[in-house]
Amino acid sequence: MRKIVTICGVELKRLLKKKQSYVVMFLMPLLFTFIFGGLSSEESSEKTNVLLVDHDDSSLSKEFTQQLKESNQLFTIETVSESKMTLLLESKKVAAALVIPHGFEEEIKTKKEPEMTFLTIPEFTSSDPIKEVVGNQLMKLRLLVSASSEWSRYSGDEWSVMYEKIESNVSETSFQINKINVEEKHSNATSNGASRVAPGFSIMFVMIMIMSVTGTILEARSSGVWSRLLIAPASRFEIAVGYLLFFFVIGFIQFCILIVATHYLFGVHWGDPLAVLLLMVALLLAVVGMGLLIATLVKTVEQQAAIGNVVVVATCMISGVYWPLEITPEFMQKIAQFLPQTWAMSGFTELLTNGGGVVDIIDTIGLLFGFAVLFLVIGMSRVKFE
Repeated sequence: MRKIVTICGVELKRLLKKKQSYVVMFLMPLLFTFIFGGLSSEESSEKTNVLLVDHDDSSLSKEFTQQLKESNQLFTIETVSESKMTLLLESKKVAAALVIPHGFEEEIKTKKEPEMTFLTIPEFTSSDPIKEVVGNQLMKLRLLVSASSEWSRYSGDEWSVMYEKIESNVSETSFQINKINVEEKHSNATSNGASRVAPGFSIMFVMIMIMSVTGTILEARSSGVWSRLLIAPASRFEIAVGYLLFFFVIGFIQFCILIVATHYLFGVHWGDPLAVLLLMVALLLAVVGMGLLIATLVKTVEQQAAIGNVVVVATCMISGVYWPLEITPEFMQKIAQFLPQTWAMSGFTELLTNGGGVVDIIDTIGLLFGFAVLFLVIGMSRVKFE
């Protein structure tokens, strides 16, 4: 064990003497988190402007429009003509538009669901919450009209009379809601823009660093250090584990400092410490295995750095590190399931956003350990000791 730690310590000292190592390890990820976290916060603080075209122009369509304007804090509604809507969408001055079809009121009266049209520009990625609000308001309107229509059948009065009474009563009635926690998990109310981007950039730059340091095996072989180690009083197993420990330790130090720095500098709350630790260890082992595998497939340090960076950037793009995985094509989403970053991002999202714990991400941790075993076994089997 002493020999393993010695090999790890020697390589660690050599790396930390290089000033450029600190740029990649700490400065770049913190800078990216600061820039993109700030942009994300600005975007999330602004309401989305949704255009609305009312082809029905009926009392119920106007009522529905008014409910949308008054009942949500997520977006604003601006009623426009169809020509103006088309012009603004084509020029990308607005991101989304809602079209109320002809026969809207009649379909609701006959207990049918109107086919609403929701239009967005390709760059808009936050349509699901808006659709949910629109769907909820439409369901509420249909229920009120249905109840009013049933009352009209028995009373002989116009349905609109009862509708106004019910609507007024619903608006004025306050409800006492008793909340019961069925799980310890709860949403993180302190989530901010930096919280959404910090895990992704931390993962990416840790991977870049580990891909870089795994090239020390190639450097040691070309400089003659490797051959001297082989004749030293240390077994091949101890040499291999010493280097693997070095790769892991440098990633562990980098990730821990990034977690602490983003917490105190940008207010990122990473969640359950034990869950974060287990997820981080599983991810680092998988990345170390991936880096070792690439190192056994190339011949020079330069090739390792170039190919490693390409692999990191490409896989991070596919796995949802840069943007939500949901906006990528379906075939990319399927490919992403075979990448460790996808599962790491899923785990960190559960911890940071939903306040999850170890139990909530145990399957994710298991999958990452599976990636680690696969990559390490293949990589170690290809290491040449001669």
